[in-house]
Parts: sequence; C-alpha cells; structure tokens
Amino acid sequence: MRLIRLTLSQKPALSANHSFMMFPLVLFLLIGLLSSYPQPLEGQVKPIRDALGNEFFLGKPPARIISLAPNLTEILFALGLQEKIIGVTRFCNYPPEVSRITKVGGVIDPSLEKITSLKPDLILAFRGTPLSVLSKMKDSSFPLFVLDEGTSLAELLPLIQTIGLVTGSERQANQLSQQLQSRITAVQTKITSTNHRPKVFLLLSGSGYWTCGRQSFLHDLIIKAGGENIAAFRPSRWALLGSEELVKSAPEMIVILAPDQKAFTATRERFLKKAIFKSLPAIIHGRLAWLDEDSASRFGPRLVKTLEDLARFLHPECF
Repeated sequence: MRLIRLTLSQKPALSANHSFMMFPLVLFLLIGLLSSYPQPLEGQVKPIRDALGNEFFLGKPPARIISLAPNLTEILFALGLQEKIIGVTRFCNYPPEVSRITKVGGVIDPSLEKITSLKPDLILAFRGTPLSVLSKMKDSSFPLFVLDEGTSLAELLPLIQTIGLVTGSERQANQLSQQLQSRITAVQTKITSTNHRPKVFLLLSGSGYWTCGRQSFLHDLIIKAGGENIAAFRPSRWALLGSEELVKSAPEMIVILAPDQKAFTATRERFLKKAIFKSLPAIIHGRLAWLDEDSASRFGPRLVKTLEDLARFLHPECF
C-alpha cells in the first residue's frame, strides 16, 4: 500500500461554509474528551441523618476519611475514593491496596487516640461498633456518620448511595448501583425458568453448625439465588443447629463459607466422615460448594458476586 503524505502546501483550503459545518464535530469531540476525565466531587446540598438519628452535614467533600468496617472500606474503594482514605480497621483486607493504609484498631475497639492523631474530616462507622464507642466519638466532636447493618440485598444499593452522598461522590455511587442492579436482575431473569428451590444449609466458619437465620442478608441471598434456607424458621440473624436437626432438615445443598480452598476441603471432609450425615441428600449427591468467606460475609459490592456464584451452584442448568 502506497502512503500519501500531505504537506502544508498541498493542504486544501477550507471554505467558510466548510469551517462552519466542522464546528459541531469539534464541539462534540471536546465534550467527549472532557467527560472522560474523573468527575469532581460535590459537597452535600443539605443535612442528612445517620442511622443513630444524628444530623450530619459537610459543606465540601471530605479529603481525610476513616472507615471503621471492612464493608465500608470496600464501598469507598469501589467509588474511587481510595486516595482519600487515611485510616481503616485491622480487619480491612480488600482490595489488597488497603494494606498500605494506617490501621486504627478493630471494628469494636478502635483507638480514639489514633483516630485523633489522623485528623479526619469524615469517619464512617456502622451499628456493629458498640454504642458506647460511637458515643465517645460523638462527644469528642469527631465528624462521625453511622450506617445501618444490612439485612437484605435490597438495602445494599441505598447504602452505597448514602455513602456517595456523604462523600460527595453521588455520580459514582449511582453508576456503581446501576451496574450492580443490572447483575442482580440478570440472575433473577436466569432462574425464573426453574420451579424447584433446593433446600440449602449454609455453614459459617467456626465450631458447631452455625448458619444464617431469616434476619440475615445471607438468608436473603439464598432466597434470591433460588434456594430455600433450612434455618428460615429461626428469627435471629445467626442460628446454631444440632446434628439431629440438620439431618431432619435434609439439605439438598451444603454451602460452606471458608477463607480458602484448604479450609473448605477440611470442613467438607469433616462432613463426609460423620456417619450421621451419610443420609443427607447433599452428601449422597456430592453437592457441597465453597463460597469465599470475606465476599459472602461483608455487606458490600462483592455480595453481588456471591449471589451469582450461589445461583450457579443451585441452578447450574440456568447458566
């Protein structure tokens, strides 16, 4: 192929009409270029109340944020606010970049001295932190905003949007919410063709047979993934089942929350070796599955991935 080089002397002259016609195209390209840059954060327009009923208002977007819960940290990262996070708990381990951020203690025992030294202009906490600790922060005039613990997947998107409002990143929060809702809807659409809801036993980490009651968002995930929670009759968030109770419920699927494949394998082997469980449909048909413990137990964006995985376990024929 012969290349043709156009020199300045060869460049055709543009007529006035041609230049006028080119203006809309140039304007369109300029708008597109500007929109590709990160959008500036916007401050709150009016005060809002947090989960404790306290009025909260920041006139400008926060620049120094402390997160006192792993799920809140994950949401902040998902909103692109990682450069503004100056403190997290020792349990915040995702995404990996969080390891470089200063630790201020735990979820229930944050160090007020450490928090003071960091001079935050926003502290995000949730109601899992003891009220006595939250009250001390409030009394110390910390810029504290407390969020509710979620009990259903339907509460996840409003949580993200509230954090977006408080941090001045409403546009990013709306975009993230739309993306997550699209994935949730896709799962619901795929499983509409199935009539059978397998009975599920979701095993939590630790000793004994701990599972989720009907007040847990994990119970809601099982339902939305097209399953039936065998512990739905328990009104609490968490429930401890006995061996006989588990046998009587006859789960068709056992889902094990574990931090890694090794831990999952060890728990699965424990099930397989118990004679009392040999009659369980899940054991007979080899239907034991692993869910990542962190992703499944944190009320954040990765919960949608947990929903997708769970639905795929329960209804592989729909995927």
